[in-house]
Amino acid sequence: MQSQTCHLSETVFPTPEENLALEEGLLYQINEQNSAGCLRIWEVDQYTVIMGSSNQTACNVDLTACRRDQIPVLRRCTGGGTVLLGPGCFIFSLFLRISPEQHLAGIEATTRDILDRIRETLNTRFPAHYIDLQGISDLTIQGRKFSGNSQRWLTRTLLHHGTILYDFDLDRIPRYLTSPEREPEYRSHRNHLEFVTNYPVKASDLRQALIETWQADQEELPLPVDRVRQLVAEKYATEKWNLRR
Repeated sequence: MQSQTCHLSETVFPTPEENLALEEGLLYQINEQNSAGCLRIWEVDQYTVIMGSSNQTACNVDLTACRRDQIPVLRRCTGGGTVLLGPGCFIFSLFLRISPEQHLAGIEATTRDILDRIRETLNTRFPAHYIDLQGISDLTIQGRKFSGNSQRWLTRTLLHHGTILYDFDLDRIPRYLTSPEREPEYRSHRNHLEFVTNYPVKASDLRQALIETWQADQEELPLPVDRVRQLVAEKYATEKWNLRR
């Protein structure tokens, strides 16, 4: 992954649907324009289930529990597995320009390159909590996952989604998520509470580490507000998209 400076965005919209729409809107905007990439850092205060673009609802989500507790169930535009977002979950989104060589290398190699950079920064800053990269896109400490990641590629830009659990109420995960339809070999059929953990550092420290890693020192890009509204209305607020099989 070639070095590139990035814009920094810390804008958070009021609803999870708008925040997912902003991700897709920024991806298209950056791909269409000759602009630098962007690091977006955000958190949500409402528990929300977010499925990967191809996940099957019935195989990943306890819809009865979600409806009982009024937990939104949405679908993002990137791949990967189903996650529960909420307080104590740090979210980062990288919009990076990609070269023909990276297209040839493919998603798995590029994912590893991105995560190795993040892992190196965090291991240098917080050596007491040594991080490994396991599976295709998981960051772990002592064999337990605290960060999941996914991507979507366009012609000249990729979107890399990542979550880092740092002070999350882990007991909520099995309340709303079933065992995943696919799992990495290293999980070894462990249940959610045996498999996931928090990475015990402050959100402010994670923020600074990501900004440093991606040289995110450029001012925020103009946001594609009209496109966000359109994507919410036509996609992210619809059951046709969110609960499709």
